[in-house]
Amino acid sequence: MAIEEYIGYMSRGGRGPGGDELRRKAKERLLSSGWTFHMKRKYDGRQELRYMAPHGASYISLIVACKKYQQFSCSSTSRPPRPNRSGKAAASSAKPSGKKRGRAVHGGRKETDAAGSDEECSTTAVGPPCAPRTKKRRRVSALYAGDALKKSAAAKKKKASASASPAASRVLLPRPKDGDKTQVAAAALVPSSCQPSRARTILAVLVEKNILRPTAKLSYRRTTRGPAVKQGTVTGDGYIRCLCGCGRGAFTVAEFAAHANGGATTERASAHLFVGDRRSLSQCLVQLMRADVRKNRGSPTPSPSPGARVKRKCTADQEDGDGVCSVCADGGEMLLCDCCPSAFHHGCVGLDATPLGEWFCPPCRCAICDSGEFEPAADEFTDKTVICCDQCEREYHVSCIRSRGDQLECCPEGPWLCSQKCSDIFQRLQGLVGRSIPTSVAGLSFTLFRSSKLPEEEAMAAEEHGKLRMAFDVLHECFVTLIEPQTQSDLSHDIVFNTESWLRRLNFRGFYVVGIEKGGELITVGTLRVYGDKVAELPLVGTRFAHRRQGMCHLLMNNLEKLLGELGVERLVLPAVPELLQTWTESFGFQVMSQSNKLEIAEHTILCFQGTTMCHKFINKAAPPQR
Repeated sequence: MAIEEYIGYMSRGGRGPGGDELRRKAKERLLSSGWTFHMKRKYDGRQELRYMAPHGASYISLIVACKKYQQFSCSSTSRPPRPNRSGKAAASSAKPSGKKRGRAVHGGRKETDAAGSDEECSTTAVGPPCAPRTKKRRRVSALYAGDALKKSAAAKKKKASASASPAASRVLLPRPKDGDKTQVAAAALVPSSCQPSRARTILAVLVEKNILRPTAKLSYRRTTRGPAVKQGTVTGDGYIRCLCGCGRGAFTVAEFAAHANGGATTERASAHLFVGDRRSLSQCLVQLMRADVRKNRGSPTPSPSPGARVKRKCTADQEDGDGVCSVCADGGEMLLCDCCPSAFHHGCVGLDATPLGEWFCPPCRCAICDSGEFEPAADEFTDKTVICCDQCEREYHVSCIRSRGDQLECCPEGPWLCSQKCSDIFQRLQGLVGRSIPTSVAGLSFTLFRSSKLPEEEAMAAEEHGKLRMAFDVLHECFVTLIEPQTQSDLSHDIVFNTESWLRRLNFRGFYVVGIEKGGELITVGTLRVYGDKVAELPLVGTRFAHRRQGMCHLLMNNLEKLLGELGVERLVLPAVPELLQTWTESFGFQVMSQSNKLEIAEHTILCFQGTTMCHKFINKAAPPQR
C-alpha cells in the first residue's frame, strides 16, 4: 500500500531512489480517502502546504499526515489519538517499545475553519524502526507567530480586552520615539505603541517601589551621626535638587556626593546619603534587593550558582514545549538532543537528515572526545561525569580532563575554568566588574556589571543589584516587554540577572552588562557574553531617548571592541534587524554571517531572534594592558 511504503521509506531516513514517486502515490491515496490539501499563509507572508483530514485536523508534514491516516484507519475511534500532558500518545498494543534517541519533531499549529472551530495539529517524532519515537505536542504561543491562537478562550478574552492590536511576533520590539530610526538595537523592528518611559535613576526606582517617598529629603553625612554637609530633595525624575542655593540644577547620587565633597569623588556614595528617617541609601538598596528576590523566588528558572556546574539529567517537564530552534529561534521540523531538552533545525547544526541512533547537539559534546554520553551528577566524580567551564561554557568529561594531566578529584567549590586562556579572561572580566573606565569623552565612563551570587557583604550586593536595575530600566525604555512563553518571565530581566536553564536558548548564566555612564546614570546599555577567546555575543543594545544621536552607541562599541581585543577574543556577533542591518555593516564594520560561519561557532548557543540577521566582526587583538 502506498501509505505504508512511504512511511517505511521515511523511517529509513528518506534516502534512496523512488522517493518522489512514493510521495506522489501517498498524496493520491490521501486524496482518494477524503483528505484535502490547501495552502496556508504564515505570519511572515510565506505560503505553506497543509494536509487536512476528513475529521478536520490539519497537518503540516506529509509523513505526519500518513501516520495519522494509518492510525485512523486502524482505530475504531473517530479521531486519531491525541498526546497527553507528558507529550506521549495513548498506549497502543501495536506500538513497539524502545529507547528514545535522536528525534525529528514536526511543528504544527491550530487551524480555524470558517465556522470558527479550532483543531490542533499533533506533532510526531520520527526515527528508525528499531527505536520508535514518542509523540511530542508542540505548544505554539502568540509571541512566536502572529496567526497562532491563544491557549484558551479565557486568554483570548483577556488579551482582546487589554489590546486591540494583533499578537506580536516572537522578537524584541524596539520602541519608536518621534520617528527616530537611528536607534541601534539588536532586535527586530515591528511597529508598536510607545509606552511611558520607566525610571531613569536608582532614586526613581526606589520611589516607584515605595521605598522612598516622592520629594524625600536627603542629606550627605561623612559619618552616620555626623552633621549634614549638604541637603537636597528627590525630584520627580529621580535626581537630587540641592538646597544650598548653588543653582546648579539636579544631581545624580554620585554627582551630589562629589558636590558635597568639593568635587572629589566618593566611594560608595549611597552609604553617606541619609533619608529623613535616618536610613542610608545603602539600606534602601538592600530593601529593594530583598523585595526583588522575594518577587522572583517562585520563578521556574534557577538563579546563578556560585560553584562549578556539574551536568545533571533533565526531566521531561524541562523540554522545550514551544518547539523553537535554539540556533535561529524559529519553528518547524525539529531534531531533539538526547542529552539536553533543546531542539534544533537539521540545517542549523549541519545535518541533511535525522541521524540514526542517539544524537547529541554540539554544545552537549565533550570538547576533548566529542562524545555526549555522561552520568548524572552524584556525590563523587566518575569517568563520565561532565563539568562545564564557567567562561566558555564548553563541557568536559572528568576522565578527559584527567587524561591531559589535570588533577580533578571532586567538584570545585568555586568557578572551574577549562584552560589558562579562559582563566585569564574570567579574572580580567571579574576585575572590571563595578569599575568605571574613563572614555575619550570627558565625563563619560565605560562600565561593566554582572549579577553574582558569590558570598559578599549584603550592602555591596545591593549596590550591584541597583546598577543592574538601572540597566534593566534602560532596556525597558528601549524595548517593549517580552514575556518568554516557556518560563513566563521577562526575557530582558533574565538576561540582565543571569538566570540559568538547562534549555540552551534560555540559559543566560554568562551575561555581563556593559554601558556608558554619566555621573552615576547609565546612558547606553548592552548585554555581553564572552565564550572564551573564540567568540563574544552582544544581543541587546539600547540608548535612552534623551541621549540618542550623540554617538553614544559608537562610544560603547569602541570601548567594548578595545576590551575584547585586550582579552584576545577573535570575533563579536550580534543579531541585526533588517532596518538597521546597513547601519551595522557600514557604520560599525560588521559582516553578514554565512551558514559556514555559523557552523564554526555551533558549539556555543548564540542568542538570536526571529526576523534578524546574524552578523559578526573580527576583533583586532591588542597588547594586554600593563599591570
